[in-house]
Amino acid sequence: MAYKLTKGIDNVPEYNLGGISNIWLLNIDDFKAYQFRDDSLYNSGYVDEVYKSNPFIELGRVDETNLKETIGNGIYKQELNTFVRTLSEETLNWLQYAMQGRYLVIFRTMHDRFFTFGSDGGAKLSYSAQTGQMGDVNGTTIKLEKNSIYPMFEVNGDTLKTKVLGSEFLSYITTEKSDIINTNYLIEIP
Repeated sequence: MAYKLTKGIDNVPEYNLGGISNIWLLNIDDFKAYQFRDDSLYNSGYVDEVYKSNPFIELGRVDETNLKETIGNGIYKQELNTFVRTLSEETLNWLQYAMQGRYLVIFRTMHDRFFTFGSDGGAKLSYSAQTGQMGDVNGTTIKLEKNSIYPMFEVNGDTLKTKVLGSEFLSYITTEKSDIINTNYLIEIP
């Protein structure tokens, strides 16, 4: 089958600040399906909705957090690396438990664009704990990696927002502050 390109890719000359601002994980067993733009197939490259049975959890990150996607022999390799500046019994227990699972990954770039990978079986989490020399940092390097038949997809960021049923008597706002149970905290407005 032959493919014919009909348009090119422009290189934007403005200053381009890279980086990842947030990372969310979803246990792959809680992932149901993607809904692609205009109900099309994955080749649209844009996910309108992520159907799931439980909420995402947020994973810590640092400014050096990065993602690399490569392709070879029809297989995409996604690798996201981050660092958590905590080295404690609680963190190590969580990581040892998390290594047993697989995850759908969503991350937000500094340009406020969201991307996802890992829908076909989930990304594997691995880690290495470290203590630096005097004056260096203690913490944990975390790697999420997946060999996939699918590339990463851009995703509608609204899929991460908490939906709230309200009435004329109760109103809520959501914050971007997260915890392990809730993607967003809800604050009641009196």
